[in-house]
Amino acid sequence: MNSMQNDIAIPIGHSQDTVCHESVGCDITVVCACNDKYAPFCGTMITSLFHNNKRHHIEVFILSSDMGKENQMKFEELARSYGQTIHFTSMRKQDFEFLPIGKRFTNISHEAYFRLRMPSLLKDRDKALYLDCDMIVRKDIAELWNTHLDNHAIAAIQDTTRMQKRCFPRLGYNSEEGYYNSGMGVYNLSFLRSFNFEEKVQQFIKTNPEKIIFHDQDITNCVCHGLFKEVSPKWNLLESFLEENPPVVEWQKEELHKYRQDPSIIHYASLRKPWFIECVHPYQSEFWKYVALSPWNTLTPTYKYHGWKRFTKHHLKRFIKTIVASKKMKYWNSLTLQ
Repeated sequence: MNSMQNDIAIPIGHSQDTVCHESVGCDITVVCACNDKYAPFCGTMITSLFHNNKRHHIEVFILSSDMGKENQMKFEELARSYGQTIHFTSMRKQDFEFLPIGKRFTNISHEAYFRLRMPSLLKDRDKALYLDCDMIVRKDIAELWNTHLDNHAIAAIQDTTRMQKRCFPRLGYNSEEGYYNSGMGVYNLSFLRSFNFEEKVQQFIKTNPEKIIFHDQDITNCVCHGLFKEVSPKWNLLESFLEENPPVVEWQKEELHKYRQDPSIIHYASLRKPWFIECVHPYQSEFWKYVALSPWNTLTPTYKYHGWKRFTKHHLKRFIKTIVASKKMKYWNSLTLQ
């Protein structure tokens, strides 16, 4: 990969504390990546982050290859309204265009790979919290930020056991080391630099391109297997975690029993995002709650599918579900946020 062009001058020597005192607030570095099309959803996520973490000083770095002026001005308005800081880091999308984005995962763009350059982009930071755009932050994140990373590369949640069964045979490392979801991660940047993370990423991509299906997530898990620190699923509540019998390990089930209806971060990780009319997520309204507080408050739901696909994947499915009482939908309809 060629080097990226960074249009932000990150203050030299400004290294944030790795642990903060929760009583007085924290200095927190957050990174996300999006293109101009995804800006309203990224902006909604950041709105929820700022709104529920007012006592902290948060610096957000948005990695983008094509952020338009109109959306950039809205991000600046958002930062001013909460007294926080948002930077824009210009990325070279062409450096990642040879990497797969998948035919099925139409919501995935090459921006998903930008996070792999975080250690070199934020050279003066010891750690950073990465958040996907399709999330809502509902709680204070000091506890997550204060996760003791020690000699771990990334703090994240274990993905579902279904996902693990699909991935381990292909990726070829010990299943006891786990498979982690990359939507939320506290990155130990100082460790990753000393680990030569980016060089190892490039080498893995060069020698194992056939293994990459789930994008940056496959790459990071293969390069850092055995170096993850597991955190509670309350920090990255996947849609599959809301099933009546979620496909997770036992300790996660105990955590979900406590936090399924009061998660700290909701991750709308399915194809039917909350901004689509086809969305059936029980916590979809939480997304629109923060849209209303954001500079993108004129956003309205749109169809994901069109023509025949709209009929088969939306209208027909909904009709069948009204006739065949779906156990899953019945259970989801019983869930309410606390």
